[in-house]
Amino acid sequence: MSFQPHSVLFDKGVIRRVYERRVRLALSTPPTLAQVEAANVYAQLCIPPRRLYITAQTAHILHRRSPLFAAPFLAETYALQKGRYLRRWARRLRALMFAPEDAIVVAYGSFGIDERLPSIGVEAIVTNDLKLATHFHTLQAEIARRFHDMIMQLPAPYAALTLPAVLTTASILAQA
Repeated sequence: MSFQPHSVLFDKGVIRRVYERRVRLALSTPPTLAQVEAANVYAQLCIPPRRLYITAQTAHILHRRSPLFAAPFLAETYALQKGRYLRRWARRLRALMFAPEDAIVVAYGSFGIDERLPSIGVEAIVTNDLKLATHFHTLQAEIARRFHDMIMQLPAPYAALTLPAVLTTASILAQA
């Protein structure tokens, strides 16, 4: 893989498909192609010292699932916390016609906080949502301009943030 991010945010769809694959295998049921694709990407990226993240909403969902299948995700990933400017950035993304859930994922990737380090944002967001990825890439120049305009008005350490890359599971596997 040519792009080797040190920090990755998995969107809910990727985690859901990997989870479903694990359940299907336990039931001796063959997984779907989308589940295999997501699981292969997850396994490929789940290599220390890479930091793996999920949103707080995804962590909440996993805590309500069977611990047999959810516990590994909760052990291997860390839920990003809402950063100070996360909601403001999500609103600005909504103005660019991002779906509410997509705007939140990109905002977590940009302003989510890992309180253990501490660090803000991630290098890459991994999704299997082609609409999100296409919309992000189509508007990337405008998104980058608005992101830059926003962070330039913010105090340190926010002024030094970078916009995360948005990668699909298929594009990651194609680079492998």
